[in-house]
Amino acid sequence: MSAIIFDFDGTIADTLEFFQDFLVSEAKHEPLTATEKKALHGLTLIGIARKLGHPWWRLVRLYFAGRTKLNPVIDHYKPFAGMPEVIRKLHSEGHELYIISSNSMPNMRDFLMLYKLDSYFGDLRGGAVLFGKRPALRRLIRKHRLELRNSIYVGDEVRDVEGAKAVNMRVVAVTWGFAKRADLQAAEPTKTVDNPEELLNYLENI
Repeated sequence: MSAIIFDFDGTIADTLEFFQDFLVSEAKHEPLTATEKKALHGLTLIGIARKLGHPWWRLVRLYFAGRTKLNPVIDHYKPFAGMPEVIRKLHSEGHELYIISSNSMPNMRDFLMLYKLDSYFGDLRGGAVLFGKRPALRRLIRKHRLELRNSIYVGDEVRDVEGAKAVNMRVVAVTWGFAKRADLQAAEPTKTVDNPEELLNYLENI
């Protein structure tokens, strides 16, 4: 059996709209049109913030403020269609499941409990550094004595691919989250998938 480590936002939880709206509000920007929202697709949260005019020195504060403001409305957001089934099936087959995310532990716990997914994960790691996930991955590997040959990371951003590759872990890039498929492919993940069914088929056969 494998150890499968998931990202949260953009991979399991469909929270892109919240973070876009939060960054727009904090920038005192008028609500975005559908065309403007489409233009932001594919940018990281840092990229969206910079595009909206937020200075570099404000990014860390925005990171913490956004997580705090998400918690009271976490029940407004849902898992991506098909992802609960992927999680349940992998767990039933004996795989060890984990989450490493830049989101907060309370947000992840509340979301997973709301959709009855909390019991499927052996460990949650919230607050992963906004600029990279390599340290959090290394800590998880050490704590649970994971074997790299039997471990794989699943994420939706280029930094997820880069973080996993930095610790010599295989990585699946999913295209339904924050990043564009072409950008993910350019980062050279082990595998790129376009829907949860394809993800499940791949993970069941690694």
